[in-house]
Amino acid sequence: MNTTKVEVSKIITNAVKSSGLNNFHSLDLPDEPMWNLPMIGFASGSDELFRFYKEHIGDFYWSPSEAFSLKYHDDTVTDEDLTVISFGFAQTAETKMVQKQAEGMPSLRWIVTRGEWEPFIYDVCERVLKELEKKGIRAVAIDLLPEWSRMTSEKLGIASKWSHRHTAYAAGLGTFGLSDGLITRQGKAMRFCTIIIEGRLPADQRTYQSHYEWCKFYADGTCGACIQRCPVNAITKEGHDKDVCSAFLQKLKNEIGPDILTKSSYISGCGLCQSRVPCQDKVPVRVKE
Repeated sequence: MNTTKVEVSKIITNAVKSSGLNNFHSLDLPDEPMWNLPMIGFASGSDELFRFYKEHIGDFYWSPSEAFSLKYHDDTVTDEDLTVISFGFAQTAETKMVQKQAEGMPSLRWIVTRGEWEPFIYDVCERVLKELEKKGIRAVAIDLLPEWSRMTSEKLGIASKWSHRHTAYAAGLGTFGLSDGLITRQGKAMRFCTIIIEGRLPADQRTYQSHYEWCKFYADGTCGACIQRCPVNAITKEGHDKDVCSAFLQKLKNEIGPDILTKSSYISGCGLCQSRVPCQDKVPVRVKE
């Protein structure tokens, strides 16, 4: 492959910097970025976790090569030929500060970052793919695949054909918490994206052994702050009820959203469980290096 992890990371970071959509000024809010620069992780397309996801979540879940072939229609490319890149964006300190004060429903700043996410990440992905293609590297952005959709898993309920958070876990960026959010070294107030490229780059090491390792509740049972933050009791000691959570998000969009949002196309986001919790900005337990 005619590139390195450093070069690919630079392409992603430059794409974010050059996008004019990572800014609140588009909504006449303060002229400041909505998202911090991304943290980036690399995983091998042949990582056993991707096979496990397909088995555990459902046969509808894509392997890296299946996702790649949707764009290029090349069945000769195998998982071993691919590198999966995960990048995650942390909410800014200003947004998290406002969100911490919110009760019952998310802050306007949080709603805006969720509502403006798709245009922003589509723009970033298009910029990244363009630069990779200049280097002769074929690449697929999951967010740009029209076939990507929500599905129902027999085992897990609400699911999709590809999970950005599960990919971030595979790429060494973090582990899951009680609320199903991914806890990273920059905390849990995050959103993620995935790009798959043709070629083999070294995978990043996972410094954890289990998928709940960085969650304080699972580590010693002393937390559960996200339980208290959820306005509809969708989080309990048994975990996260996705159906209850989803119903609340739909209620936000139908009953509250139109009164305070400027764009009806917004996808609802809550995120109260990602703020005013020990994992908001960091890993709340000692990390094994």
